[in-house]
Amino acid sequence: MRKLYLFLIFTALNVNFCFAYTHLEVPLTIQDEAGGINNVSFGLDEMATDGWDSLLGELNAPRFPPPQGQLFTAFEIYDSIRLKELAWTYKDFRPIVDSAHFFVKYSLITYRGDGNLLIFKWNTLPAWIDSAKITDRIEDLNIVDIDLSGSKRIDTVTNKYINEFYVKVWYNNPLKDVNEGDNGTGKAVVNLYPNPASVSFIIETKFSSFTYSIFSELGEKLIHGTSVNNIQNINIASLSEGVYYCVVYSGGQNYVKKFIKM
Repeated sequence: MRKLYLFLIFTALNVNFCFAYTHLEVPLTIQDEAGGINNVSFGLDEMATDGWDSLLGELNAPRFPPPQGQLFTAFEIYDSIRLKELAWTYKDFRPIVDSAHFFVKYSLITYRGDGNLLIFKWNTLPAWIDSAKITDRIEDLNIVDIDLSGSKRIDTVTNKYINEFYVKVWYNNPLKDVNEGDNGTGKAVVNLYPNPASVSFIIETKFSSFTYSIFSELGEKLIHGTSVNNIQNINIASLSEGVYYCVVYSGGQNYVKKFIKM
């Protein structure tokens, strides 16, 4: 989860995800028919709580309706510790769960400007989001069910009485699904060498086949492929110097190796 039609445009721009910094922010731009624009964003941060986090840029916006005909959108947070009440914020960051896959639900409220129709538009979600959708808060009825992770990039809500939504996000965190144990054999399941490397390195595993991905520290997938053997040479000559993560997938497990490109 900011002209006779009302446009609610969700545009994911400048997405920055970094497990080194443990921060993900997905900005959303919200616009109405008359040209009113709001900017909000949701995401994750290792310093976040489920309440209001002012140090992360979350604002306690005044909780009163805007003037009639003016667009207003914010996330709703019930802060039981600091404010002990419902807070409105234009940014909503949640804690990072120590799991490869986890679910977060953000509460979005809108006050419509001119018009009735809501049109949701969004860009491709960052790779760290496995799937996401926008629903109404009357979940038993399922009046609104917009899939943000499908092939569509636009959808509409025609019921003018629905102004409260959930942004439901399933996060996929491959760098947290780390398994570097010996699998009971006394030897590493996945080896990467040489490390540091300048032109190429070798992945050697205990598996007959596997897939692999190379991620930057910012979580950008740079190289990926499949090996039909237990060993694979990876060319990294095109990568800049720095720290990277190699994630090996096999047997329902992810194995993460950190390496340095010289």
